[in-house]
Amino acid sequence: MGIAIAVDLHRAVDELCHEAGVDGRDARLLRQCANAVFLLPREAAVVRLAPVSQALLDRAQTTVRMARWLENIGFPAVRLLAGVERPVVAGGCLATFWQFIPQPDRQPEPTLLVPLLAELHELIPPFSVPRWSPVADARRRLSNSADLASAQFLSQWCDRLDGQLSQVRYELPASLIHGDAWVGNLLWSDRGVVLSDLDQVCFGPREWDLVPTVVNAMRFGEPSYESFLRAYGHDVTAWPGFPVLREARELTMLTGVLPALASSPSISAEFERRMADLREEASGLWAPYK
Repeated sequence: MGIAIAVDLHRAVDELCHEAGVDGRDARLLRQCANAVFLLPREAAVVRLAPVSQALLDRAQTTVRMARWLENIGFPAVRLLAGVERPVVAGGCLATFWQFIPQPDRQPEPTLLVPLLAELHELIPPFSVPRWSPVADARRRLSNSADLASAQFLSQWCDRLDGQLSQVRYELPASLIHGDAWVGNLLWSDRGVVLSDLDQVCFGPREWDLVPTVVNAMRFGEPSYESFLRAYGHDVTAWPGFPVLREARELTMLTGVLPALASSPSISAEFERRMADLREEASGLWAPYK
């Protein structure tokens, strides 16, 4: 199942908040893409909704465990809502609840991401975390989108990347990684900047956490990535494995929004434009999903 029409989402939020024992009145949809995210103004909280599946429930349990541990060691990341430090299932959805951090209009610079990644990459959690597997994640989303016109193209892309990724030789040591490291997951707070969206935290190649900033510059015309790479101390674009990881990142950018296609005409239109671009092997700029 995907995250579907707004009336169903609002009903799901009501049931989830009731189950969690929080005040869900006046809930407001902030965004809907891979997840639906609602602001709960009476709790100064946000709730992130996903479809219910065993794989996503396992992932959510790891996410909240990671969030609790990062808070205990003082790592600058988003915090779970007090009293709801577990995944909640109700209304046909799976949810996690987080403290809301109001944001100014200005987005953080990519270089502010570097110290957080450098620190995260040195951490060793006292529990097991998933292994990095971008193609498996893409296949899981495709399995719920069998009627998608682009399903065959994306499935063949997965097949090709499986083989290519198995041949990549990494220059940096594998470690704990964020998995979706870009400035959109960096928030201003009274503690400075903090990492958000911990759903993709896993054990994998550090290079993967450098790729999104580069791909965003290439595909969206965002600020130059050179200062970001210099600050981290590794030019991932000069590494032979970069083209493969770029393709893997673009695959995740496409399949990540599959749950929202049916309910968002604007996301669906941009998705189809990107697909046409890829079929023609064009390298034009993309627009952000809205």
